[in-house]
Amino acid sequence: MAKNKWFWGLPGLVLLTVAWYFLLSAITPNGQPPLTRLTSDDLFVSRFNRAASNVRMVLLLSPT
Repeated sequence: MAKNKWFWGLPGLVLLTVAWYFLLSAITPNGQPPLTRLTSDDLFVSRFNRAASNVRMVLLLSPT
């Protein structure tokens, strides 16, 4: 019976995690601009420099 729980539980958890990542992680509070995936350096630099008068923060994450 315990193997049956792992058989259905682990894929279900993976499915929920993937669904959260693609569907719910991009929701932002009212009044805040939507999240954007920056796919090029030029896009990042232009958006970063556009907000020169504001406080800016860069968060770098590594999968390793």
